[in-house]
Amino acid sequence: MELNLLSDRKPPHTQDSSSQESKDGHRIRMLGDLFHLLGADPAQNIQTIVRQTCVALNSPCSLYSRIEDHERALTIRAGHNLPPGFPTQIAAEGRICYEATIKGRNQPIVLTDISQTPYQHSDPHVRQYNFKAYLGFPVMSNDGIIGALAVLDTRVRQFDDTDIYMISTLAQALSREEELLDANSASDRNQGEIRGLYEMLRLMTDNVPDLIWAKDMEDRYLFANQAMCDKLIKCRLPDAAIGRTDIFFARRERDAGYSHTFGEICVNSDDIVKKSRAPGRFLEDGMVRNQYLVLDVHKAPFWGPDGEMIGTVGCARDVTKEKQTELALKNSERRYRDLYNNTPVMLCSMDRDNLITSASNLFMQTLEYRRDEVIGQNFLDFFAPESQKDATEIALPEFYRSGQMKGRPFELRTSRGAAINVLLSAVARKDDQGMYDGALAFAVDVTEVRKTERERNRLAARLQQAQKMEAIATLAGGIAHQFNNALAVILGNLELIHMDGMYDAKLNIYAEPINQAAQKMVQLTGQLLAYARGGKFQTQKISAHRFVTETLKLVQHSMAPNVEVETDLAENADHIEVDLTQMQMLLAAILANASEAMEREGRARVTLKNVEVGEKECARYPGLKPGHRVLLQISDNGKGMDEQTRDRIFEPFFTTKFQGRGLGMAAVYGIVKKHGGYVYVDSVLGQGSTISIYLPGTQASEAVAETAEPYVARRTGTALIVEDEHLVMEVNHAIIEKLGYQVLEAKTGKEALAIAKNYDGRIDFTLLDVILPDMDASVIYPELMTARPEMKVIVCSGFALDGPASEMLDAGAESFIQKPFTVAALSAVLKKIFKDT
Repeated sequence: MELNLLSDRKPPHTQDSSSQESKDGHRIRMLGDLFHLLGADPAQNIQTIVRQTCVALNSPCSLYSRIEDHERALTIRAGHNLPPGFPTQIAAEGRICYEATIKGRNQPIVLTDISQTPYQHSDPHVRQYNFKAYLGFPVMSNDGIIGALAVLDTRVRQFDDTDIYMISTLAQALSREEELLDANSASDRNQGEIRGLYEMLRLMTDNVPDLIWAKDMEDRYLFANQAMCDKLIKCRLPDAAIGRTDIFFARRERDAGYSHTFGEICVNSDDIVKKSRAPGRFLEDGMVRNQYLVLDVHKAPFWGPDGEMIGTVGCARDVTKEKQTELALKNSERRYRDLYNNTPVMLCSMDRDNLITSASNLFMQTLEYRRDEVIGQNFLDFFAPESQKDATEIALPEFYRSGQMKGRPFELRTSRGAAINVLLSAVARKDDQGMYDGALAFAVDVTEVRKTERERNRLAARLQQAQKMEAIATLAGGIAHQFNNALAVILGNLELIHMDGMYDAKLNIYAEPINQAAQKMVQLTGQLLAYARGGKFQTQKISAHRFVTETLKLVQHSMAPNVEVETDLAENADHIEVDLTQMQMLLAAILANASEAMEREGRARVTLKNVEVGEKECARYPGLKPGHRVLLQISDNGKGMDEQTRDRIFEPFFTTKFQGRGLGMAAVYGIVKKHGGYVYVDSVLGQGSTISIYLPGTQASEAVAETAEPYVARRTGTALIVEDEHLVMEVNHAIIEKLGYQVLEAKTGKEALAIAKNYDGRIDFTLLDVILPDMDASVIYPELMTARPEMKVIVCSGFALDGPASEMLDAGAESFIQKPFTVAALSAVLKKIFKDT
């Protein structure tokens, strides 16, 4: 065995002979030619180097084996002329290439006779293929031995320096090719890894719903995921976005006819990030292909390998639905808040301790509190004491059980202590365990409704009272009518007795009381007529001041001596058009009641003045109209009246032990109403009373009263009496005959018309009763005048001059006479209508 370790690998210099030098030079040139055969493919170059090693070293075979550390095996990477069946992978242990070359240092291994070495037994291929000689050199890569290049010979052989030089050079060439191959492999691996990472990145980003992108400093896309293409820039594939800007895609959308405004109404977030060189978050919105889009955008600087900013990166989430939901929620909350605050009922929310957590505007306005004075306060603090007790003891325990309250009446208090009547409804809130957790309360302010109800009840009572008084007035009118008829018979017959000279001293004893009683009945009937339905009296214009002054002189003597009468009479008070007798009766009745109301010393005060009635007075006294009035007030400091008495004061026949004698105040009411006035009573029990009478005033001067003739003039002619009462007809018949007239009688309207149409002679006048059983006198009158145009008509009634009587006078009737009348009164009327002198 011969082992040569050569550290010097310079080309050999042969000095023996020129032939040997020529031979070595030829072999060296062959080595140079080898390198011309190498190409760009390192793997192919390795095969070429191994093949040329066999040729250059004139050996039967050559091989390049490489160690595989993970298996401690050798892999034959390349071989030339290897024996048939030579394995491509063998165990490393014991092999010449591994033991001698790879495990050694970076030196050539020369074995001229393998049989003399341990490898004859450790390497099975030596025996199998009868290898005798071995020349090998380690193949290096990255400063480490990775394999061995070797030639094997089947004969014992000497290897010279040229052989060693050539194999070392070829081994170094292999090292370079391996390094190139490793570099290429690493590059391929890196490219593969990069491609794999890119594909994975693409797969990941294209399968997330968020938009992801990267842009360069000119805002051109470097990367965009599929969501970005689908939702914003509207291109089919992400690669179509590369190198283009948002402006490009916006213009393309507009050119296609779509509405695209995304980002135009927002700040330029790309510029902000590039200038600030810091991440930012933005909310961007606009139209994309006719659809509204809102994105929650996160952007950051894009840093290059050298630390320079090369653009921006960003991601965005489509929050359109969330924003629309948020907007809808805000709108709903606003509408709810507006509804809550502006609802026409009082609303408030409470927690489990009944502390107010929110309240509507109307709640504060109605109770006159500020919001900070309400929030946090106990709801019951706003209740009136009685309502608070009712709520605590009854309403709230029931509410806690049932969870609801509907229209329960309570009284609340304002900040000023004013009472507010409400109908309270509430709905309870429950927690997860079903326990009471608060409530929403609804309160409807019914204060005005309650006032209206009370006013309506009061007006209904007044209407009922008025209807009752109207019914009584109708009854009083009917009674007065019958009284008048009866009195007409009594007084008429008494007057006929007197006219016939039948009176004597003895008869007069009985007749005069009858006459006096009848005259009182006439006054009583006048009072009934003053109260009853009907019209005006025989009125005249008179100074209000003179009327009151003269009336007080007449009635002063009837006042109790313990009553002092005070007066405050305005001399410039307007004139009034009144029936003087009735008005005197009115004032007397009021003063009589005032006198009886004061059991001890007292004071009555009579006031007269002009007033302008305004809305305040009209609101206080229902029925009173605004305008100029003459106000007559009679006040006393007597016992006064309770409400029940005050409501019945004007009823006929109603009395108390200290108030009037039946018809007094009822007559006052009737007289005032007939004169177009208003009368009201203000009284408090124990504090006296005030009667207020509002009369229409006039500036006209007083009328001069006519003087009645005391005698009876005798006349001639024919008269028609239309009267349904038999006794009245008889007495009127007798009176008219006494006046010298022939009398025709008619008990109905039809009989009167028949006589008027069929009687052959002249009829000078007709005494026409207003009330007839078959028709109104106002209907008869025009037909009578058609039948007898020259006939005079005297309207006769127990009522005052109004209604049908007034209508007939307006239509042309000559005169009016009220029952009961005297012969002298009728004679005066006849004298007037026939213009006697």
